[in-house]
This record gives sequence, structure tokens and C-alpha cells, in this order.
Amino acid sequence: MKKHILFFLAIIFSSFINAQVKIDSLNGKIYLETVHEVDLKKGELKSKANDWIAKNFNNSNYVIKINSEDKILVRGQFKAGAYFSSYGATVYSPRDVDFILDLKFKDGRYKTEILDITLTGAGIQHGFETYFMDLESYREYSKKMLESYDGLGKKAGLKRLNNDKKFKKSYDANKKYGAQIIEQVIRKIEDIDKSILVNMNSRKKDDW
Repeated sequence: MKKHILFFLAIIFSSFINAQVKIDSLNGKIYLETVHEVDLKKGELKSKANDWIAKNFNNSNYVIKINSEDKILVRGQFKAGAYFSSYGATVYSPRDVDFILDLKFKDGRYKTEILDITLTGAGIQHGFETYFMDLESYREYSKKMLESYDGLGKKAGLKRLNNDKKFKKSYDANKKYGAQIIEQVIRKIEDIDKSILVNMNSRKKDDW
């Protein structure tokens, strides 16, 4: 199982080796940073970006934080999810993925950053750090979380930490789940970047 998960992660990450998505496994962060050259003035680029945001960020989850002459900063959200197996049961576990889209404009080019990406599930917000942890780091992290938890299952959870076989299954399940979530997040933020670029290069005129 461990070899299968590591192979799965290797495939995902190698698929994006030439992309603009950055993976900071040490700090559990994923972000995109790229500069595109488009033969338009700064004001035209910003106008097209505003049009794209109006069409694609069309609900209350998306909030423009900054809209200045050469910069747009907007908060967005999308969904991700995968099946998670634990304690003999398999359930679909969704996540709300929050992010910041930061666009900066100059004559002839613009910069796209998608950053501050976080996951929220069951009311808990977190990053990607647990999906990159080794077994013992994940055990220590789980122990701290359980010690600060006062609900049902705390005693059983702490006992499971000391059962190497059972805890290894939990660790492998978390890795497998994380690999699927990471793949979805990477594809989505790349799709956002590509969609903006297509809109920037569009020369279609409104001739109504």
C-alpha cells in the first residue's frame, strides 16, 4: 500500500513539473505563480480581468478585496472531495477549498498568483501539511490533536496511535486521500490560470 501511494504521488507531482504550480511540502502549501505576456495596455488587461471575474466569480463566496489601477485581489472558493477509508468504513469526504487570486497588470503583461489555499471539512480549516508528513510526524500531529479534543472517541483514538498496524492503516488512508485532493486542487488552479489567459487573448468584438 505504501509503495502504491508513493507511486501515485510521484505521478501527480511529475505531471506538473513544467507547470507554474509550486508545491512546498515542508510547509504544506500549494500555490501558483506565473507571468503571461499579452499585447495589450495595462488598462485593457485589467478591464478583461474584471470581465472574467464578473462572469466566473458570480456568487457570495467570491469577494473582491482590492481593485486598484494595477491590481485585483479576490477571494474565491471551489469544491474538492474523495473517498476516505478508516475503521473499516469508506465515506465520501468533501472539502471547501478557499484561495486568494492576485492579479497584477503592466503594459504588455500580467502576473497571476493563486495563494493562501486552505481546506475546510467538518468545520475545520487546515492546509496540506498532513498529506506530506512521514509516519512518525503524522503520529505526533495526531496525538496533539487528540489531546486537545474532549469529545467521544478520544480514548480509543489515543489507543489506536500506539497500535502500529492500525495506525499505519490510518496513515496510508490519509496519504491516499490527500493525493486525490492535491491532484484536484492543482488541476483547478491551473484551469483558472488558463481560463484567464484565454480571456485576455480574446479579440472578439461586441458588434451588436
